Amino acid sequence: MATLSHSARLVPFQPETVWTLDGADLVERRGRQERRFPLSALTAFRLSRPREGDRHRALTLVFGRRHKLLLPSQSWTGPGRFEDRLAGFSLFARAVAAVAADLAPPGGRGPRFELAGGLNVREGLTWVMGLLALGTAVLLLLAFTPGMAGVALALAARMAFLLILLMAVLPWLGRGQGLDPHALPEALLPSA
Repeated sequence: MATLSHSARLVPFQPETVWTLDGADLVERRGRQERRFPLSALTAFRLSRPREGDRHRALTLVFGRRHKLLLPSQSWTGPGRFEDRLAGFSLFARAVAAVAADLAPPGGRGPRFELAGGLNVREGLTWVMGLLALGTAVLLLLAFTPGMAGVALALAARMAFLLILLMAVLPWLGRGQGLDPHALPEALLPSA
């Protein structure tokens, strides 16, 4: 059985990095170093969105909270020069997505397959809500100081009302653009 792999030189003075799909594991080899990542532990599969006419792609694989792999479609060959390996990268990315989707536990608790890049409105709104909640808490603490009770409570009430409005909007925002792991678009991963 032939093994499926993709390789790229990431930095000038280190050996080429080779990623191999070995059954249900993704194996990363750089020189003598070898790391194995079980695809059943994959939590996120993010494919970069290409710019107009650009052949550069990148795949980010997140395993749990500790390990993140970045696989580029181009290999460094010299200062300002890159070798295009998009065809092999596309085949490898499609295989990793298919195997990871097949190994995912039933019930939708598997990895997220998404398109990276662009503005993520939901994440930005969540940060704004967190900072607004922190500001509300600080104003409520200021209400205990002499002479500030009326102003602090009035401002905290207005900020809490705004926080409630933002929480009401949050369920209607999309969770990002999802990808079907068994049918990745040809425009993102061209075969030739």
